[in-house]
Amino acid sequence: MKLISDDALAVLTIWTEAQGEPFEGKVAIGEVIRERMRRKYASDGTVAGTVVHRYQFSAWNDDQQDNELLIRAMNLNSDSKAVIECQKAWEASATTNYALKAVLYCNLDVAKPYWAKPEKLVTKIGHHSFFSD
Repeated sequence: MKLISDDALAVLTIWTEAQGEPFEGKVAIGEVIRERMRRKYASDGTVAGTVVHRYQFSAWNDDQQDNELLIRAMNLNSDSKAVIECQKAWEASATTNYALKAVLYCNLDVAKPYWAKPEKLVTKIGHHSFFSD
């Protein structure tokens, strides 16, 4: 028995990465997780090996903030409205393509990573810009 299910890891990641984003944005984060798994892009092909890969999803390696967001996520109730929405987004991400097969994303108002080049931008949903590799 896995201590933490793949679904729970994905839902926690979506919640931490896409709070305040529209439903489509949450789904798109799920799509990025799935696309990375499929391509083994900064991933070993598993949910755990994708979302906790060092410096890929900010909540899992929040060195600067004492993991405050991750601690909040670990204390969520599975029946909360926000968690239920993230669960639905994870499920939907198996059959949608809002992120257009992107493997990278960021909020350009908060960070400007070296890989966020205009020619690699594939779509923008809410505050997140999605990029090809």
